[in-house]
Amino acid sequence: MQIKKTIFREYDIRGVAGDKFDQKLVAEYEKWYGKFPGVTLDLESAEAIGKGYGTIIKRAGGQKVIIGYEKRPFGDKLKDAFTKGVLSTGVSVINGDVLLTPMVYFFTAHLKLDGGVSVTGSHNVYFYNGFKMMKRNVRPIFGQELQQMHQMIEKEDYEKADQPGKLETVDHLNDIYFNYMYEHIKLAKSFNLVVDCGNGSAGLFAQDYLTKLGCKVVKGLYLNVDTSFPNHIPDPEPPQNLKDLVSAVKETKADMGIAFDADGDRAGFVDEKGNIIQPDDILILLARDVLKRHPGKTVLFDVKSTYLIEELIPQYGGKALMHRTGHAPIKESMITRDDLILGGEVSGHQFFKEDYYGIDDGLWSVARILELLSKQDKTLSQLIAELPRPIRTPEIKIPVADEEKFSIIERITKIFSQKYQTVTLDGSRVKFTPTSWGLIRASNTSPYLTLRFEAPTEAEIIKMKNAFQDEMDKFPEIKDKLDRKSVASLTGTLGWL
Repeated sequence: MQIKKTIFREYDIRGVAGDKFDQKLVAEYEKWYGKFPGVTLDLESAEAIGKGYGTIIKRAGGQKVIIGYEKRPFGDKLKDAFTKGVLSTGVSVINGDVLLTPMVYFFTAHLKLDGGVSVTGSHNVYFYNGFKMMKRNVRPIFGQELQQMHQMIEKEDYEKADQPGKLETVDHLNDIYFNYMYEHIKLAKSFNLVVDCGNGSAGLFAQDYLTKLGCKVVKGLYLNVDTSFPNHIPDPEPPQNLKDLVSAVKETKADMGIAFDADGDRAGFVDEKGNIIQPDDILILLARDVLKRHPGKTVLFDVKSTYLIEELIPQYGGKALMHRTGHAPIKESMITRDDLILGGEVSGHQFFKEDYYGIDDGLWSVARILELLSKQDKTLSQLIAELPRPIRTPEIKIPVADEEKFSIIERITKIFSQKYQTVTLDGSRVKFTPTSWGLIRASNTSPYLTLRFEAPTEAEIIKMKNAFQDEMDKFPEIKDKLDRKSVASLTGTLGWL
């Protein structure tokens, strides 16, 4: 059958699903990315993808997987169609119903299943949906394997079982996940928290979970599920999405603010003073704690992260490994490499090996930070203040068509490599001095380029931005996109793709 190749991304499958689209959002999409593609992921495609996934599991000797979905329009229908496809290959399915993505990961590992699938649009605007697919041991299906799945579906090269797989349920399934949390993480004291779930599915679980950990949620923001995401997109990375959380922390004098993305695999943090804490700083705090118990182990960080990780991790008794960005390739490394104990990326994914399965889990991440804080007399802001404080830009996202972005990066990387010391494992990370760098890379999930800069002073940031823009001006698609006079401002960002 014919199926849209564009939905087979690098890390997962993602497309436009549903039958109703808000025209204001469509207009906003077209303002940045060109013509709205319309539906690219329908029920027929979902069933075919389920057949492809079931075939991969079956041919690897697998018999049973779990499937859960995040609440958003069309999500339950996509889940049912996908499940139908899997069952047709003879693979049985545990129906997880509404589950956060890390819960699917956890059950796949903890119950020793042959795979797991989360039907999720992650942090994206409501009309996006898709599939994050795992094999045995939570090893992700991504990259070339996704492209092979696309070819399999086009050729209809499926396993066809005489007897379809069984659709099963597990009693008190969610209790298995949460009881594991409560058994492994113990807080030495309680905290007053503000929680923002952005009307995503994490709101179904977050308040009860944090309360049972021993904390008090003094204010909950957007905990009810509303899949039109009327207040802000449930993505804790862009600072503009945390404005209400910052205000609420200050208003309530809470100990911390926590923001979850829609499917719960990431969390963002605000300290008791209302400062947004960068995810790479959170990784440093976690690493300092974990390496006390696991000296000599390696901490993975993505190419967008601060130079401080490479500098500080050896001081804490560990090794630092720079890695390409992406939850799927990072998870693959975390699961297959014995030397890794912890990993993280700037988007907010944190991956845990200690007492866990190498997976990214926003709820576990929050609990580990709370546990760390509970065992000392310092606040989150005081712990962060102990770290060097270079200036970092947020991620700067420049819309560029999917068909053009990788070619631009390939050409601009050659230019930078001839002039500067560069790391090219994912785009081009240009090292200007030991403490200042700039990065340009292509997003593997959406039509844009990502840039980030870090340096000791604002003047150095601006100097690097100008050096980048001088080279970018050679490409019409990205000409005049960076603000040459300021640190953080940029000419355009959506924050929801």
